[in-house]
Parts: sequence; C-alpha cells; structure tokens
Amino acid sequence: MQTPTLLLPAGNRQTFQTALRFGADAVYCGMDQYSLRAGADNFDSKMLESAISEAHAQGKKVHVTLNIFARDRDIPGMLRAAAHARDIGADALIVSDLGMIAAIAREVPGIDIHVSTQANTTNAASARVYRDLGAVRIVAARELSLTELEQMTAELDGIMEVETFIHGAQCMSWSGRCMLSAALLGRSANRGDCAQPCRWSYALVEKKHPDEPWEVLEPEGQGNAILSAHDLCMIEHMPRLMRSGIACFKVEGRMKNELYVATVGLAYRKVMDACLSGTPDPEFLLHWRAELDKVSHREYDTGFYFGQPEVPGMASGTRQSAEYMARVLDVSGGIALVEMRNRFFRGEVLEAITPQGIVPFPVESIRDAETGEQMDRVSKPLYQVQIPCGPEIAAGDLIRGPVRNRANT
Repeated sequence: MQTPTLLLPAGNRQTFQTALRFGADAVYCGMDQYSLRAGADNFDSKMLESAISEAHAQGKKVHVTLNIFARDRDIPGMLRAAAHARDIGADALIVSDLGMIAAIAREVPGIDIHVSTQANTTNAASARVYRDLGAVRIVAARELSLTELEQMTAELDGIMEVETFIHGAQCMSWSGRCMLSAALLGRSANRGDCAQPCRWSYALVEKKHPDEPWEVLEPEGQGNAILSAHDLCMIEHMPRLMRSGIACFKVEGRMKNELYVATVGLAYRKVMDACLSGTPDPEFLLHWRAELDKVSHREYDTGFYFGQPEVPGMASGTRQSAEYMARVLDVSGGIALVEMRNRFFRGEVLEAITPQGIVPFPVESIRDAETGEQMDRVSKPLYQVQIPCGPEIAAGDLIRGPVRNRANT
C-alpha cells in the first residue's frame, strides 16, 4: 500500500508557496477560467508555469482544476487549457464533467486525470467506468462514510486511486452540485461563481403578510442559518484514515489566506508523519486539533465519515482564536523583516508558525524597515518593519497573535 499524500489548496501565488512550505506533497490551483473558484485570484499562464517549476524543484506536484460543468461553448477552450497545463508540466487535471473527462483523455494524452468530487462518485463500479474513460484517480463523493471508503479502496486496489477531503468548508448540496445561487442571483455554483446563499440567515414569510417575517431560530436562539453546513475536521481520526487505502487527503480552501493554509497544512502534516511512525498519542492529536481552532472556521464536525451528520446545518458565522499578524520576508543577522497584516505592539509575545512547529515570537523592538525609526506599534497594512528574532525563524514563516477588539486598538 502506498503512503498517502497531503494535497493543499492555493488561490494565489503566496498561498501556493505557503502550501509547499507547510507540508503539501501536492498543491491544487485554478487557471483563469473553468475553475469552481472563480472568486480566487487564480493563476495566469506565466504564474502557473513558474509555480509548477517551483513545486517540481521541491519534488512536489501541481494539480490544476478544470472542474466546471461544461457547456458546448466551453469545450474547445477547456481542451486548449488542458493541453497548455500539460505542456507547462502540470501533474494532473481535476475534472468533473463526464464529456470533458473523455475528451481530455482522448485529445490531451500525457497528463493524469482526477475525477472531481463534483462528479459524485459513490461506488467502485463508477470509478471503473472513469478508469475506462482514462482517469487514474477519483475524488470520492463527500457523502461516503469511512467504512464505505475503506470498502471502495479495497475493491479498487491497484486499479484506481481514491482521494478524499479531510478538512474545510462543506456544501449543503449533494457533492456541491447546488442550484441555489443560480436561482437566487444568476450566479452558478457549478461554474465557479457561488454567492454562498446557504450561509445567509433566513426567515419564514406568509404570503398574505410579506412584511411580517418569522425568524427560523436555531437551538438556544443562535441565529437562523438553517442551510449552513459545518466545517469538516478529521484530524483526530487520521490514524484510521492512514490505514484505509486512501491515496490522497485533500484540504478545502482555495479562497483562504496563508495563515489558514499554513496552520491546517502543518497540523495534518505533523499528524500524518506521526502516524507513519506508529499510533500517535491522544494528547498529540488533541494538541494539533486545538491548533485548528485558531484559524477562521465554522463549527467542526466529521461530515458523513461516521454516518449522517447529527446536525446537518445551522453553522452560523465563523470563529477563530488567532489572527494573521505578519509574514516573514527575510531574516539576516537575527533580524526579521516582516510585512504586517494586522496591528501588533512592542512588548507583545506573538507566535511564529514554522515548518518545524509553533514557536514564541517576542516583539522586543520594532524598527521601520526604511528609516530605522523605533516604533511602539504597527498598524498599516503591508507595512514592512524589522524585529529581532531567534534562529528558528526564516523567510516564509507566518506570525499570528490574538484577535483584536478593533474599537480598543
């Protein structure tokens, strides 16, 4: 059985580099068109080629998403995009449309095809059909249980690889095939332009009393986001997942920032590596589970891995216990040059996220990077300052700190 790999998301070049640094074996990203994250920055041709070269230099792979449900007018352009991705070295294409899977396999040979979770593959028989069309991997439907996944991987062993999501936002519709955004706003989720109306708050309106809406309340009066699914988190169950025969574990989040990608990537990388050395101590798993509470997320659950979610919706709002403070641009002579993201103060002890783990980052002094002027605080976005640091800090590390009360800072 092969060692499972970790696939992290990238919506732009900075998150791509962060994913490589913080544990990805492979990174998935979108091109200018034909991706189900049209709102991400995505990659133009030159950016993608450069990113692929950077990943390959580190022995890592790049998967490119071409996963919209295609209309006839899309097919010629999608085939050209697929050929271009192959020619600049992409390792795989993630495709959902049945016709496009067959067309790419026939007309763009020489690149792996992975069947997107949008295709809703729920059984080994369907996977074999996709194999016959030319695909080498399926991203399993999110509605499968862990027992069903274990059965599928056993049946497909040596025939077809199985990839599955282990962390991130979940869609309220079956395998993400949602019509709600298109119906309400004319923005199709199946073409990458979802407005996420499932995250809105709703009320019940009686036809003859349109100005008298009734709130649809969650338990204990916690709002009315009745369609909003919880976020997925499987880190405590990775020991079993690592033995399941699943080839690749995928993190959702191409719209997320570097802090999210670094924190989630590092946590799962540490746990996966520990699983390869034996069965991790429960306290070790709980430590990295607690790290995942620090990034922006909705309430976590385990999706369908252990049966129907106990509460299928009603995840209102996001929460986090840490905030992205700065990115380390360079380190020289014990001085870190950092680019600020949120305000912080001299005398604070922040935390640095490094590939080795989380380390304290005391802000002993702050100097303007251009003038050398001493400062007590930094509050301008993208402002560059110099801060003394320890030998464990390096370029590419991220600094986080407490979530601020904006009114008081």
